[in-house]
Amino acid sequence: MVQFIAFPAALAYNWFASKIGTKKAVLIAIGGYSIITLLAYFMTHKTHFYMLAALIGLFQGGIQALSRSLYSRLVPKGKEGEFFGFYNMLGKFAAVIGPVLMGWVTLVTGNVRLGILSILVLFISGGFLLNKVDFEKGEELAEQFSGE
Repeated sequence: MVQFIAFPAALAYNWFASKIGTKKAVLIAIGGYSIITLLAYFMTHKTHFYMLAALIGLFQGGIQALSRSLYSRLVPKGKEGEFFGFYNMLGKFAAVIGPVLMGWVTLVTGNVRLGILSILVLFISGGFLLNKVDFEKGEELAEQFSGE
């Protein structure tokens, strides 16, 4: 279900990003994921699960495509393999850190809802770090390193 929603939503999200800017669109998607995480905390019925899956589909394809596009602006020509290798490595870390954090919080508190809520820390810190990135300066630096 998520994938069926994510594909057309990614196309719509691309249009949305063209209107407000890629960085802002990614930050909004992180905000969307944060809201979805809060809603997951209050989930009590099977219907809620499907509603959350649909909401995730609205942001998943867009944030994946836009984040790669945004990151590529910082990559010097000729260094794509190194930079995207690093990018993919961070993705693998995220695939481990999120479940470990959720499991640890659930184990310590005995409450799976708090485990789910703990993921919010990752979204908030990621949004905070992204907000600090100066993409104009990053593009200038990428251009300088491409010329070497």
